[in-house]
Amino acid sequence: MNCLPVRVILTGGLLLLPALLLPARSPGDQVQEHTGHPQHADAAQASHHACLEEERASIERGEGFGMAMPADVTDYPGPRHVLDLASELHLTAEQRAAVEKQFAAMHEKALVRGKELFEAQARLEQMFRDRRTEADLREQSFRVDSIHAELRWIHLSAHLSTQRILTAEQIALYTRLRHQQM
Repeated sequence: MNCLPVRVILTGGLLLLPALLLPARSPGDQVQEHTGHPQHADAAQASHHACLEEERASIERGEGFGMAMPADVTDYPGPRHVLDLASELHLTAEQRAAVEKQFAAMHEKALVRGKELFEAQARLEQMFRDRRTEADLREQSFRVDSIHAELRWIHLSAHLSTQRILTAEQIALYTRLRHQQM
């Protein structure tokens, strides 16, 4: 299953949505109206849980799961993708070493922050089980989202750093190659 992370629907701060994960649909998929049958609700819930598990596994591996999409779609290359396209981009030895260093630093930070995110989320769930006050729950909810924002920034800032390593020609080629892959 491919899941699409949907966090900010409109850029520029015009419309923000809470963290949602939606199953990706291929053009041939038909969206059916909910008919009130329990199997439709069960299937939707199973799909949603599968997407959450896919996101969790990605974060546990230190991957971004679409967190840096605003950078990627606006021609800020990601270090992992640059390394994947190293030969096509004709990276120099110095560029490759710099991107590898950037990727390693991003990956290490993402692993640490991802673990903190899961711990904070587990704490929030425990607080609900413990019937904590609304103020406590609100504070922990904001903590979870703050950690998630920090994790997202780790991935976004890696795109900023990677762009500074490449030439304008390499960035243009990267953009063409990435759009062909998407």
